[in-house]
Amino acid sequence: RSRLLTSLAEAFAHIAWCESGPGRLSVAAMAAPQNLMAGMETLSQRDQHAVLQQLNDMQMAESMNTYNNLVERCFNECVTSFRTKALDGTEEACVKRCVQKFMGFSQRVAQRFQEKQQQINQKMGG
Repeated sequence: RSRLLTSLAEAFAHIAWCESGPGRLSVAAMAAPQNLMAGMETLSQRDQHAVLQQLNDMQMAESMNTYNNLVERCFNECVTSFRTKALDGTEEACVKRCVQKFMGFSQRVAQRFQEKQQQINQKMGG
């Protein structure tokens, strides 16, 4: 279980890094960032802070939901024996494959989302 949690924690850290990097997929990005930022300019500093805090809270909740789904999926798919505390070699390899597939899929979805956002922004701007 410890190795499973370590692998999953590493995957979660990698996903969080990808979400905060150049190809970032965040709640703010999904909320039409140009419109959101234009609307934010009219708010007081206090209200801007409250909106950003709420968006951060929503992103954290979504990240935790993603992490929990990953843990559940990989555990149910890979862990077959409960005779020992440690994962056997087959289970560990399965968990690593499961996490890698999930990360690859998540990165691809984020990339496609960013491409679609750029297309939408180009249509709206030009």
